[in-house]
Amino acid sequence: MNCISELLAHDALPVAVALVAGSAVLYFMAFYKKSLPAIPFELRPPAESIPGWRGNEILDTPTIFVKGQPDLIQCFDPATGRSLGQVKTTPIAELDDKIKRARNAQRTWAKTTFEQRRQVLRTLNEFVLSHQREICQVACRDSGKTLVDATLGEVLTTSAKLQWTIKNGETALADDSRDPGFMMMYKRAKVIYQPRGLVAALVSWNYPFHNTIGPVISALFAGNAIVVKASEHVAWSMAYWEQMVKRALNVCGHDPDLVHFVTGFVDVGAAVTSSPLIDHITFIGSPEVGKLVMKSASANLTPVTLELGGKDCAVVFADADMAQCIPVLMRSVIQNASQNCIGIERILVQDKAYGKFVDEMTHRIGAVRVGSILDDEPNTVDCGAMVLANCFDRLESLIEDAVSKGARCLVGGHRFAHPRHPNGQYFEPTLLVDVTPDMDITRNETFGPIMVVMKFTDERDALEKVHSSPYGLGSSVFSGDRSRGRRVALELRTGMANVNDFGVNYICQSLPFGGVGISGFGRFAGPEGLRALCVEKAFTEDRFPLVKTPIPPIVDYPIQDTEKGYQFTQQIVAFAYSDSWWGSVKAGLRLGKLSL
Repeated sequence: MNCISELLAHDALPVAVALVAGSAVLYFMAFYKKSLPAIPFELRPPAESIPGWRGNEILDTPTIFVKGQPDLIQCFDPATGRSLGQVKTTPIAELDDKIKRARNAQRTWAKTTFEQRRQVLRTLNEFVLSHQREICQVACRDSGKTLVDATLGEVLTTSAKLQWTIKNGETALADDSRDPGFMMMYKRAKVIYQPRGLVAALVSWNYPFHNTIGPVISALFAGNAIVVKASEHVAWSMAYWEQMVKRALNVCGHDPDLVHFVTGFVDVGAAVTSSPLIDHITFIGSPEVGKLVMKSASANLTPVTLELGGKDCAVVFADADMAQCIPVLMRSVIQNASQNCIGIERILVQDKAYGKFVDEMTHRIGAVRVGSILDDEPNTVDCGAMVLANCFDRLESLIEDAVSKGARCLVGGHRFAHPRHPNGQYFEPTLLVDVTPDMDITRNETFGPIMVVMKFTDERDALEKVHSSPYGLGSSVFSGDRSRGRRVALELRTGMANVNDFGVNYICQSLPFGGVGISGFGRFAGPEGLRALCVEKAFTEDRFPLVKTPIPPIVDYPIQDTEKGYQFTQQIVAFAYSDSWWGSVKAGLRLGKLSL
């Protein structure tokens, strides 16, 4: 205390304070990384996305095909059947040109700093946050979903990916130092993540904004260019998403040719996957098409990441918190009309809680209202339309098969003729109970608003029934016993598992996303997803300038005595890798003797 008092009274106090403050400022200037700010821009959404728009005719039989014109895609709102105009497919010659332009732009982009890449993502994220309603309305018009489902599935997920990549992407792609081992102790060893070059993404139609923008985020941050082949079923909105990304690149001073969206039918997709100029392919779709993508890519040994859908299960034990569990499971089935790769398609309920669970779901499913969120009266729509009308026969057939084998269809079960939108594509929210593993619906992805409920007795019974399906993407376990919930979740043969929740692993963008079995392989999201878009280069260099790898004369070519050379190398192995210190000492003595 006396020292402090003397210092306070001393004339040198101002000098000391100035020195400390100056040192702090210098330290801050040396180590603080200045962030490049987001740059605002505007982009007018298409007029068709405005609620109540009725500018074109309603198609008698909505279809994406234009008779006699295979180079055109007929776009329409699946909630009403109203035409959104026609989009020209990308000619193969134009696709080739875009691929070449993207590769040229990537050479410069690969040299940008992480901060420059972050600025593009900040700019994109700022636009998304300030234009949520417009983005959601465009997605709703093209895919028939509701605004709530668009916010959760399109905007929230995209912003989560943007923010995680902005905050953590550089750490994930930083040089990764490795232990060089005893023999190479004089070396530095590391893994360096370098851009692959030009990557491609072929994505599904269920979330037109997020599915196209998500791969762009990862590709750009990893230093790549990207070509996105969008589904022909949501071709109408692709121009808006592409302009959004290109504007973000442009206002930040970068070449918009880094990103190209193309659309078309099978021929365009095949041209992308078979191109020798593509360095990696991400595919989101069905197992059947995934096999074709892999086969096409194999011609050039192009690496692929395949996310091939799921038949996700939820295991509900009798001690689960039903007040929390039931609303979560309702969203897992009804959100986006269950057109979700990680939608819950099988709910296994323990026998002790089965009856009450079915009763509650009968009431809830029966109360769900379907319609067009952009055209119907407020507060009248819970569930939107189906993008594919050609799946209705298959869905009805799966339900009929289950009922013929003993299941009960308590609610719905058929396509729905909407009184206001007779040309819209709707399926009745359906409750199918008493389902057993021998029924086709347990092994085939439905991608529709069908709640399938199965009964189980104990953990072993639940696991056997879950694993009767060849899919293995996501899963959920609901239990009041945390240790049991964790135990069962870890026993499930899936790529992802959530205890007492559904799908939240995808909001945790630090986690990889992907499955096992016919749900595919490889991962996107998280550090694993970013690194999949990089060449993982093994790299060594000398730790000390004057210490280099020597070649002992005894094994220098041409080798004078091959037997002696063999004994020498044999003792090197024993010296470096013996389990005991005495073994290493003896090998070292033999090495010295052989070197004489």
